[in-house]
Amino acid sequence: MRGHRVSLSLPRRLLIDLSHLSRGFPRATLLTRINVANLVEPRDKARIPWPVVFAKAYALVPAESPPLRWIYVKLPWPHLYELPQSVASIIVERDWPHDGDASEKALFLGRLKTPDTVALSDLAARLRALKTAPIDSITDFRRALSIAHLPLPLRLLLIWLSLNIGRQVPNFMGSFAVFALGSHGAAIVDTIPAWSSFLNYGPVAPDGGVDIYLSVDHRVIDGGPAARSIRALEAVLNGPVLAELQELAGALIRGITNHSDTRNALPPVRDAPATSPARPPASG
Repeated sequence: MRGHRVSLSLPRRLLIDLSHLSRGFPRATLLTRINVANLVEPRDKARIPWPVVFAKAYALVPAESPPLRWIYVKLPWPHLYELPQSVASIIVERDWPHDGDASEKALFLGRLKTPDTVALSDLAARLRALKTAPIDSITDFRRALSIAHLPLPLRLLLIWLSLNIGRQVPNFMGSFAVFALGSHGAAIVDTIPAWSSFLNYGPVAPDGGVDIYLSVDHRVIDGGPAARSIRALEAVLNGPVLAELQELAGALIRGITNHSDTRNALPPVRDAPATSPARPPASG
């Protein structure tokens, strides 16, 4: 059977290169079910995407447990490197190329810097930009595509350096990744092991239950701390994150109510009384 060749797109090149360079990383994937029933209503009212909710919550966990900000790097020699802050990598799907001629859905990495210190509404705005803004207007995407244009040896070298120079890892890869297919009724079990921790989740059930899949680099994080981090994630979701969602939802409702009250308080607009046309002055 004769088919035809399909050339590799620039985003697909990077995905293959990253898979190649991280193929030997030892991984452990934990599956745990948590409950987010209390978050469903305020999240819907506040219009905050689930990836943003989980990204902020997971960033708050290593804020209290610095070992969860560790990464394994090989330069100048193999060692663990503690990052001062968390940087989330959100994996988004975009049409490629963006001039309307393509048939490929491509994956891009967009970073959310220090999501534990940023308001959920601002993180949601950033995610919307990653999903809808022109691809060449987003720094993370533009830089990735410039690397994808390079010959294979140079691409592999730059990606390898971005994975193995401690202070550069968050600038290129972030400190952890979040990917969600829950809205499609699915979740990812095996991932590209480029991050110390990779968080994804399944669909939220009517009772608020959701399966959490946490894939960790076993050179950095053992099974016990990984399991405890998921329980800490559930506590953060139902604690400070829930409180922020409730505040956002309440502010939105108050804003709508105040706007409606203001409109109702305005005096009715009355038609001006009709006036007779002016008569020309009488001639003398």
